[in-house]
Amino acid sequence: MNPIVQTCILTASTIRMLPHIIIYICKRKKIDADLMKVQDRRPTVLNFIKACTRERVFRNLFYYRIGEYWAAPIKWLLPPERTLNIWCPSIGPGAHFEHNYATYLNAERIGSDFYCLQLVTLGNGKGGRPVIGDHVSIYTGATVYGGIHIGNNVKIAAGAVVFHDVPDNCVVAGNPAVVIKQL
Repeated sequence: MNPIVQTCILTASTIRMLPHIIIYICKRKKIDADLMKVQDRRPTVLNFIKACTRERVFRNLFYYRIGEYWAAPIKWLLPPERTLNIWCPSIGPGAHFEHNYATYLNAERIGSDFYCLQLVTLGNGKGGRPVIGDHVSIYTGATVYGGIHIGNNVKIAAGAVVFHDVPDNCVVAGNPAVVIKQL
C-alpha cells in the first residue's frame, strides 16, 4: 500500500482508537507479548493501531486482556470478531489467533505462545475443561475437549479430535488423535 494512503487511513483510525490507545499505554505489559506476534512484530503504539485496525481477532484478544469492564464501553468503536469466543480464566502471554471465525476457546488454562487457527473448539467434556501447555499450536478444525492436559511444545493437526492427555514435544493428528511424531 502507498505509504501516504496508509498514513491517512491510520490517522483516521487513530481518532476512533483514542480510548484503545490510552488503555494500551496503561496496560501495555499485558499486551506487548501478543503484539509481537502481529503486523510489524514490535511493541509500539503504531503497531497496536495497525493490529487493531486490520485484525479483528487481535481486538478480541486485546479486549480479553484488558478485562470485561474496561472493554465494554469501547467495543462499539472497534467491534471484535463475533464468532471468536474466549471463556478462559488464564491465557499466557504471546497468544496469536489467526483467521479465527467460529472458534470457541473454553479451557481451564492456556499457556504462553499459544497459536490457534479457525474452527477450533476447546471445550467441556468428561472431567471438565482442558489445560493447554506452553508453545502449543492448534490448527484448523481441531477439537480438544474434557478435563485433559495438553503438554508443552505440542502441535495439534487440522481436524484432530483430542480427548486424552497429550505428552510434551509431539504432534498429534487423527480422530481420535494419536501421537504421530515426537519433536
